[in-house]
Amino acid sequence: MVILAKQIDTMQQLIQLVEKEKLGSQLVTQHTLIIDDKQVSHGALFFVKTARKTFKIMVPSPFHEALLAGKLTVQSLMKHPEAMLLS
Repeated sequence: MVILAKQIDTMQQLIQLVEKEKLGSQLVTQHTLIIDDKQVSHGALFFVKTARKTFKIMVPSPFHEALLAGKLTVQSLMKHPEAMLLS
């Protein structure tokens, strides 16, 4: 429970930082697929750059496929219900 609460708090901090730096409408251009040794896709890792740090947001399979199919903004990535901020 403590880890989950910390993750939510950190995601809220990222949302506030993105709003402060006005990055919400910026397109997410960097990502990598998470693929195991049997070539099975387990999701995607998206990179969001702010002035201070690059944040990594993971979206598991099959939810990442819809995100990769369209133009993904930072705001829509962070608001996705399956998005997980990695530290």
